[in-house]
Amino acid sequence: MGPRALIAALALALGAFVHQPADAQPDPFAAMNALRVAPPAAIPAVTFQTLEGQPASLAAFRGRPVLLTFFTTW
Repeated sequence: MGPRALIAALALALGAFVHQPADAQPDPFAAMNALRVAPPAAIPAVTFQTLEGQPASLAAFRGRPVLLTFFTTW
């Protein structure tokens, strides 16, 4: 085997180990033991009272950002 043939065989062998198809690569989320984010889901119909005592619902705020804060005193 000549030097050129040896270099070509070595290059082919290394190429087989370096190149992996996309299917064969491990899932990075599974490797990190991380959870995937679930797709957004619509919230249920929620009604509440305003500070003035009037009924309100989240449907009235559709399309606008809403910050919900839940707190309690112990």
